[in-house]
Amino acid sequence: MSFRPTYIRSRLTLSYIGIFSLVIVLYVCATCSIQYWELNDQLYRAEVQDMETVEGLLYFSSDGKIRLNEDYHSHPQSRLLLERFMEVLDPKGNVLFRNEKLKGLALGGPPLPQESMASHFARRGQLADGTHVLSVSHYHPVQGKRVLIRIAYSTEPLRRRLIELIAALTLVLPVALIGAGFAGYRVAGKALNPLTAMATLTEQITASRLSSRIPVENPNDEFGHMARVLNGLLERLGESFQKLKGFTSDVSHELRTPLASIRSVGEVGLQRSQSAEEYRDIIGSMLEEVARLSSMIDTLLTIAHADSGAIKLNRTVFPLMDVVEESVGVVGVLAEEKKQLISVTGDPTLSVSADRGFLRMAVINLLDNAVKYSPPSSRIYVEVEYLKSEVASGHYARLAIKDEGPGIPSAEASRVFDRFYRLDEGRTRDSGGAGLGLAIAKWSVEAHGGQILLDCAAGRGAIFKIQLPLA
Repeated sequence: MSFRPTYIRSRLTLSYIGIFSLVIVLYVCATCSIQYWELNDQLYRAEVQDMETVEGLLYFSSDGKIRLNEDYHSHPQSRLLLERFMEVLDPKGNVLFRNEKLKGLALGGPPLPQESMASHFARRGQLADGTHVLSVSHYHPVQGKRVLIRIAYSTEPLRRRLIELIAALTLVLPVALIGAGFAGYRVAGKALNPLTAMATLTEQITASRLSSRIPVENPNDEFGHMARVLNGLLERLGESFQKLKGFTSDVSHELRTPLASIRSVGEVGLQRSQSAEEYRDIIGSMLEEVARLSSMIDTLLTIAHADSGAIKLNRTVFPLMDVVEESVGVVGVLAEEKKQLISVTGDPTLSVSADRGFLRMAVINLLDNAVKYSPPSSRIYVEVEYLKSEVASGHYARLAIKDEGPGIPSAEASRVFDRFYRLDEGRTRDSGGAGLGLAIAKWSVEAHGGQILLDCAAGRGAIFKIQLPLA
């Protein structure tokens, strides 16, 4: 089970401490490495200088042995041999001289080829007693005889100094981490304060306070962007909530009327005895209201499914004129009752890719609207034509339905597609419907990637235009 802090502030603090610790460790490693390299370089240079000194002090005695002249030292403690390991070999590897510091131990063994190629050949090694040393080798002539001089110093002081440095830095590390953690916690808290304030304000926003907004101090930083996103969300929720309230109010109003009518007819019929013919009329009136109520509920269900995205279009390719003729056949009965003539013209070859059922529903609603609001013995013109868009590249089929009704004022044109909207609120439902037909038509056309437009003016009829992309 892994430990994971609950609060972001704690996680940020731990992350900051972890990163800070890693940086400190890398810094310590880099510092120690540089220090160790510099100390080694100083030791090497010291050995080279010592080598030059020793070369002038070596000589062969009368017995043929090589000696180191130390008579000029007045203070024994200042002699170079106090800390120096020194060995002199002839080119064949025979030992000519070893100082007392070596205690008879070999300093590197037989001569190596590299020692003859380099001016001062340096290498690390270990004596037989375990002492780690850094040695420098150099060939030098002593009284005409070529010898190999090796000088070495113990690296233990370097190791001790490095360990002391690491220990000192390690002792300081906990204090630094505690200070970094405290500072990181404060910085994280200060950085997250705007988020806490936004959360507090958001918790206070309820359905009755959707007009409230989160203040944006700096719109260019991340918290400002979040505040703007939340404000946009609240604005969309407010609009949706207002639409939902209006929709619920309209639905309640529209359903109350047919239900009240059914109840009224039923109560009147039960007040006194009726003949069979009268009961038949009462039941017929009630069935008419039930049919109207069922149609309205089916329409509302279609709108609800459309809003939720649950409706999937079953697209096929077909001539737009076929759907127009089918729709005219359905609405033609209503037009005949008012002695109206529906005239259909246009190009029968223009095909679209659409769901035939939903597109027919849209055309029927527009034709039904034209029949309802056109006077008796008038004409309704339906035209299908080709259209090339001037706004965007593409080719369209346009269906125009023109009636000879009273028309729609320009100020009301933008609202005719709203749900439950009727131009004349006093109009009866028998003549005006529930105000859902045009809303259904608009959704159906836009779901197919098309556009529905209204060209109208009061007193000269209305023209509804549907534009759909050609297949």
